[in-house]
Amino acid sequence: SESVADNATSIYTQENQDENAEVSTIKPEDLGGVLLSAEEPTMTRQLNVLSNIVKRTLLFGGGQELLVLSETLDADKPAFIQRWYPETRDQTQNLSISSEKEKRPGVQYYNCLVQLLKDCYEKGEMTDLNPPFPLIQSYANAYERLTCSLVELGSGYAKPISLKRSQMALPKTAQEEFGRFAQWEASVRKSSPDVSAYPDDMMGSYQVKDEVAGKTIGISTVVLGPGGKVLVAPPMQGLRWRLDPGPTHLDTCTFQVLSDDGAVLQYKGFIDRGARLEARFSKRPIVIRGAVTFQMRDGEAAIMGDDYWKDMLPVNVKTETTKFVMTKSPINLEEKK
Repeated sequence: SESVADNATSIYTQENQDENAEVSTIKPEDLGGVLLSAEEPTMTRQLNVLSNIVKRTLLFGGGQELLVLSETLDADKPAFIQRWYPETRDQTQNLSISSEKEKRPGVQYYNCLVQLLKDCYEKGEMTDLNPPFPLIQSYANAYERLTCSLVELGSGYAKPISLKRSQMALPKTAQEEFGRFAQWEASVRKSSPDVSAYPDDMMGSYQVKDEVAGKTIGISTVVLGPGGKVLVAPPMQGLRWRLDPGPTHLDTCTFQVLSDDGAVLQYKGFIDRGARLEARFSKRPIVIRGAVTFQMRDGEAAIMGDDYWKDMLPVNVKTETTKFVMTKSPINLEEKK
C-alpha cells in the first residue's frame, strides 16, 4: 500500500510540474486575439471577417457597441501582428510608432477599421469617408467598398452628403424632384414659430391595433403625454413620441416603446393634415396609420430636423410586415371644451 501511495504522489507531483511548465511558457504575445480566428488561411480573409464585424456594428449597434468593439480590436492588434507579421513583431512593443507612420499594409487597414469606429463613436456621424490613414490601392478599394455599403444599407454613422447640400443638388428624375419638393415643404413648415413637436391636439390616449396581412394580432393602449412622454402598460416601457411635418400633405407621428425582451419597437404613422385640423372642430377621432419597425441605425432622416434624435432612437425601416392603426379615444376630444 505504501508503494501505491508513493507512486500516486510521484504522478501527482509530475503532473503539477508539467502544468507549471506549460504556464511558464505563455508569453504576452500569446494573449489577446478575441476576434481573431486561427482558422483563416490568409490575412485578407482575416481582415474581411473583421470588416464584416465592423459593418454589422455600424449598421445595428449603438455607441456602447462601437466603443467595446474599438477597444477589443485595439487589444487584438498585437496578436494580429504576431500572426501575420511575425518578422516585425518587435515593432508591436514600440508604442511610439504612430498609425500615420505605419508601413505594413495589413496593419494600416486594421488601424483604419479601429479609427473608423472611434470617429463614429466620438462624432456621431462621418461625412468624410476617406481612409483616416494612408493605404495601398488594394486596401483603399476595400475600405471604399466598406464605407459605400454602410451608406447603401442605411447606417446613420455614414452620411457623406449633408442635408443642405442634398437640398441644393439638381434633380435628375421625377422622383428626385418630388423628394426635393418634400424636403423644401417640410423646411418651410418648420420655419413657422408655432410649430411644435408635441402639439396639444395630438396628446391623449390612443387605441393601437397591430395588424399583419390585414388581420389584427393585438390591441393595446398608448398615451402620448406632454413633452414627448409615452405611457404604456407593463411589461412594455414607453420611450418618446413626436410629430414632424411632411411628407407633402401628411404629418408624421413617431413613438417608441421598449419591449420586455429589450428590443426597441418604433411606430411611425401618418395623418392627413387637413383631417387633423378638421378634427379640432368636428371632434372626430384622430386616426394614424403606419408601420412597426425594429431598432437599427437610420440613414433616411433627411427631412427630419436637427432635434429629431433628441427624442427618437436611431431606427430604420427594413421590412414592413407589421402595420398598425391608432385611434384617439373620444374622451380626450372633450377634455378642452
